[in-house]
Amino acid sequence: MFRFKSFQGRLVFFFLGLVSLIQVIVFVTVDATNLTHAREQIETALDLGAKNFRRLIEARTEQLSESVRILAGDFAFKTAIASGDVPTVRSVLENHGARVGADIMMLVSNEQVLIADTPEPHLDALPGPMQVLIRVAEQRDRARAIIDIRGEPYRVLVLPVLAPVPIAWIAAGFKIDDRLAGDLQQFTKLGVSFLHRREQGAPRIIASSLPMKRRGELTQALALLPPPTEKATSIELQSEEFLILESRLAGTSGAPIGVVLQRSLEEEMAPFRELRNSVFALSAGGLLLSLFGAIFIGRSVTRPVRALALAARRVEKGDYNLKLDTNRQDELGELAVAFNNMVKGLAERDQVRSVLGKVVSRAVAEDLMAHGIELRGEERVVTVLFADLRNFTGFCEQRTPQEVVTVLNTYFTLMGDAIEANGGVIDKYLGDGIMALFGAPVAGEDDAGRALSAALAMSLALDGMNAELASRGLPPLEIGIGINTDVVVAGNMGSSSRLNYTVIGDGVNVASRLEGLTKNPAYRTRIIASEATIRASNRKFVTRALGNVSVKGKSAPVAVHAVSGSAEAQGESVDRVSSGM
Repeated sequence: MFRFKSFQGRLVFFFLGLVSLIQVIVFVTVDATNLTHAREQIETALDLGAKNFRRLIEARTEQLSESVRILAGDFAFKTAIASGDVPTVRSVLENHGARVGADIMMLVSNEQVLIADTPEPHLDALPGPMQVLIRVAEQRDRARAIIDIRGEPYRVLVLPVLAPVPIAWIAAGFKIDDRLAGDLQQFTKLGVSFLHRREQGAPRIIASSLPMKRRGELTQALALLPPPTEKATSIELQSEEFLILESRLAGTSGAPIGVVLQRSLEEEMAPFRELRNSVFALSAGGLLLSLFGAIFIGRSVTRPVRALALAARRVEKGDYNLKLDTNRQDELGELAVAFNNMVKGLAERDQVRSVLGKVVSRAVAEDLMAHGIELRGEERVVTVLFADLRNFTGFCEQRTPQEVVTVLNTYFTLMGDAIEANGGVIDKYLGDGIMALFGAPVAGEDDAGRALSAALAMSLALDGMNAELASRGLPPLEIGIGINTDVVVAGNMGSSSRLNYTVIGDGVNVASRLEGLTKNPAYRTRIIASEATIRASNRKFVTRALGNVSVKGKSAPVAVHAVSGSAEAQGESVDRVSSGM
């Protein structure tokens, strides 16, 4: 048994021995835990990825369906069909298909004769699976399935051209290929492969985000596995372990098509290994520093160091109500003074961060600083403004991520300046949309009028931004704004550790629905406000009555107005001016 006469020896031996033993146990335990955790993370990601995958396929199909429905209702297109103008029909199909991202489009007569199709080379006759799909559509008014065209799978939907009875059928679809697999990989962050499951023999991969070499290995591995069970399975590709999840695609005509999602266990473990190496390096450095510290510090510093360590643990737990003894005249005394100052600064910073980390606007922060953080609410009259960009998804598809972020940040800055200049508070950002409040958390003078002025300022700011975009060769942006004034519940909502000041109630939903009404081209306006907001305003604005509209979630219709300008600014006549006065 070792015996040490000096305190430094005992300190070094026991401290280094204990820490080394703990580190060995921790490293072994952490490695095993990280491996288990990585597997669980991958299984969870695969399950979520499968659900998201189905949603993405359906969302893309629905988007294509809506685009085809618009084409089917076009009068000029119906006229071309009725007149037998095949070149015009084919040109329309090509242009519309390119615009909506359809890989194939067809027009089929009621007698199931192929009138026109895209792209070239054109089909000589209507494929057999398409005939079956049209017969299904005749019974259900629409149909969708995965069918084989020219030996390749397509996700196809069929809709009628009504006048008012079906005079023809439009089929549109997108190809299940490597491009689709790559797009889905970007959304799910998982490897994506499509395959045919044949009754005999190995499955055939028809599209994948994997490189060609790994596709062959995946095919061989899948041939040894049972049919899909919707559970994660471990396989080995190029001596690297993967977890995969296979599921069938619904609505498949012919050989069943499945989708395989995969993720590398090695890649999932990489962050954990980097963390382990960092912890090991830090631990080794800490041990070395501790060795020199134990040798040079000695017994004379044990008590103040112990007091300092105890105080540090209390600070770590959030207890800032402490103060070290600063009567010593040496370096440890200076350390105690610095420690006390540090604790004071941490307490002040923690208080500010605790408040500002839970709210967005300065007005809300000041209210919380004055009254404390409470999960409370109150009824109050608030004017709610919703704004949303139109067709911004299409804008994003043609731009780089950097361009999208730059444009969106510029837009949010301009809109935020317009709102805040008129006394509004931005409640939250909703993707490319904005929800703003006027009258909460602090009620102002003429909140409804300030909200309407803010909407006009936002519209004017967007015109200026569009001029700048045009000078750079970029397409313009369009906005829709809905405004409503009503009694809502306002307050801090959430948990005691994380909350948000917001408003809820029927009036909020109405504002959101009014913003949606601006999409209707019949209204020809960017700004729609409820009559309640117009009446509540002390200012005069140029408005146009749009009548009573039914709003989802409201039993009674809501009177709405299009707002086009400030009466004072435009000098409009009285009969075109609306005011709450």
